[in-house]
Amino acid sequence: MEVNLYEFAYIPAWYEQLHELAEAILPEPWRFKAPETEPVNFETPILERYICQVFRKTTIDYNYAEPRDADYIFYVRNEFCCFNTGLYTRQYLPVYMCFERNKRKDTTRKWVFKEFAVESSKRMKYIQPLPERPKYAVQQWMTYYDPEGMIRLNMDRLLGDQSSLSKLPIQVLEGWNRSLVVETAVELSRRKCLVDMNLAVMAVSQGQIHYLLPLYMTKEDKPDLAIALSIMEGYYIGDSFMTLETAYSCARMLARPSAHWLADLVE
Repeated sequence: MEVNLYEFAYIPAWYEQLHELAEAILPEPWRFKAPETEPVNFETPILERYICQVFRKTTIDYNYAEPRDADYIFYVRNEFCCFNTGLYTRQYLPVYMCFERNKRKDTTRKWVFKEFAVESSKRMKYIQPLPERPKYAVQQWMTYYDPEGMIRLNMDRLLGDQSSLSKLPIQVLEGWNRSLVVETAVELSRRKCLVDMNLAVMAVSQGQIHYLLPLYMTKEDKPDLAIALSIMEGYYIGDSFMTLETAYSCARMLARPSAHWLADLVE
């Protein structure tokens, strides 16, 4: 199954559909106050990215699932298919994204998006089993951040890759002591977590669970970016930077971020 939503299905009036979805589900901010780049979808860019990421995760799981488990991940039967978005209506009903076989002549997509629906809707009447909410493999020792845990930094990846370097503030990028600034910022964030463990945010990146820490490099009260910590047994590996917008989107895959350094980004 194709894992890119826009290659999987023809989606008419997509932004209008997202607007209606945002109105129907539990209230939540779906755009950034000061976006890094001007979005094409001005109103709901976070929701759009969330749906695309959940679709990708769900279809990958479906592609590797045993036949007996596949329907619980992504229901596909004849002319209809759907998956659980992980979102809930204001009545706390799960929301499904529904497609039908595409009969349009002006597109090569095999499916066409029809609606976001709840289980009581007419379109879902004969769907059994209902697809389950997306699941992420989390070991018991991953479920909380240990502020005492050692952080090992992979400097070869953090400072040896151009795409990683481009995320650093210009003041740090042009300095001679990049590695010292990074090490200091990570240690400061680790110490802050000793006082406030909520600073560490669990997130999904490249299909894996990580913890995100804010990095304060140029200002004391506003982070410049985040570092993703790969979770090992007994310690963490810091191996990639994220812009704050990317950090928010990755954290939103699991739940609406409540840590102030991410929550302050949206409106």
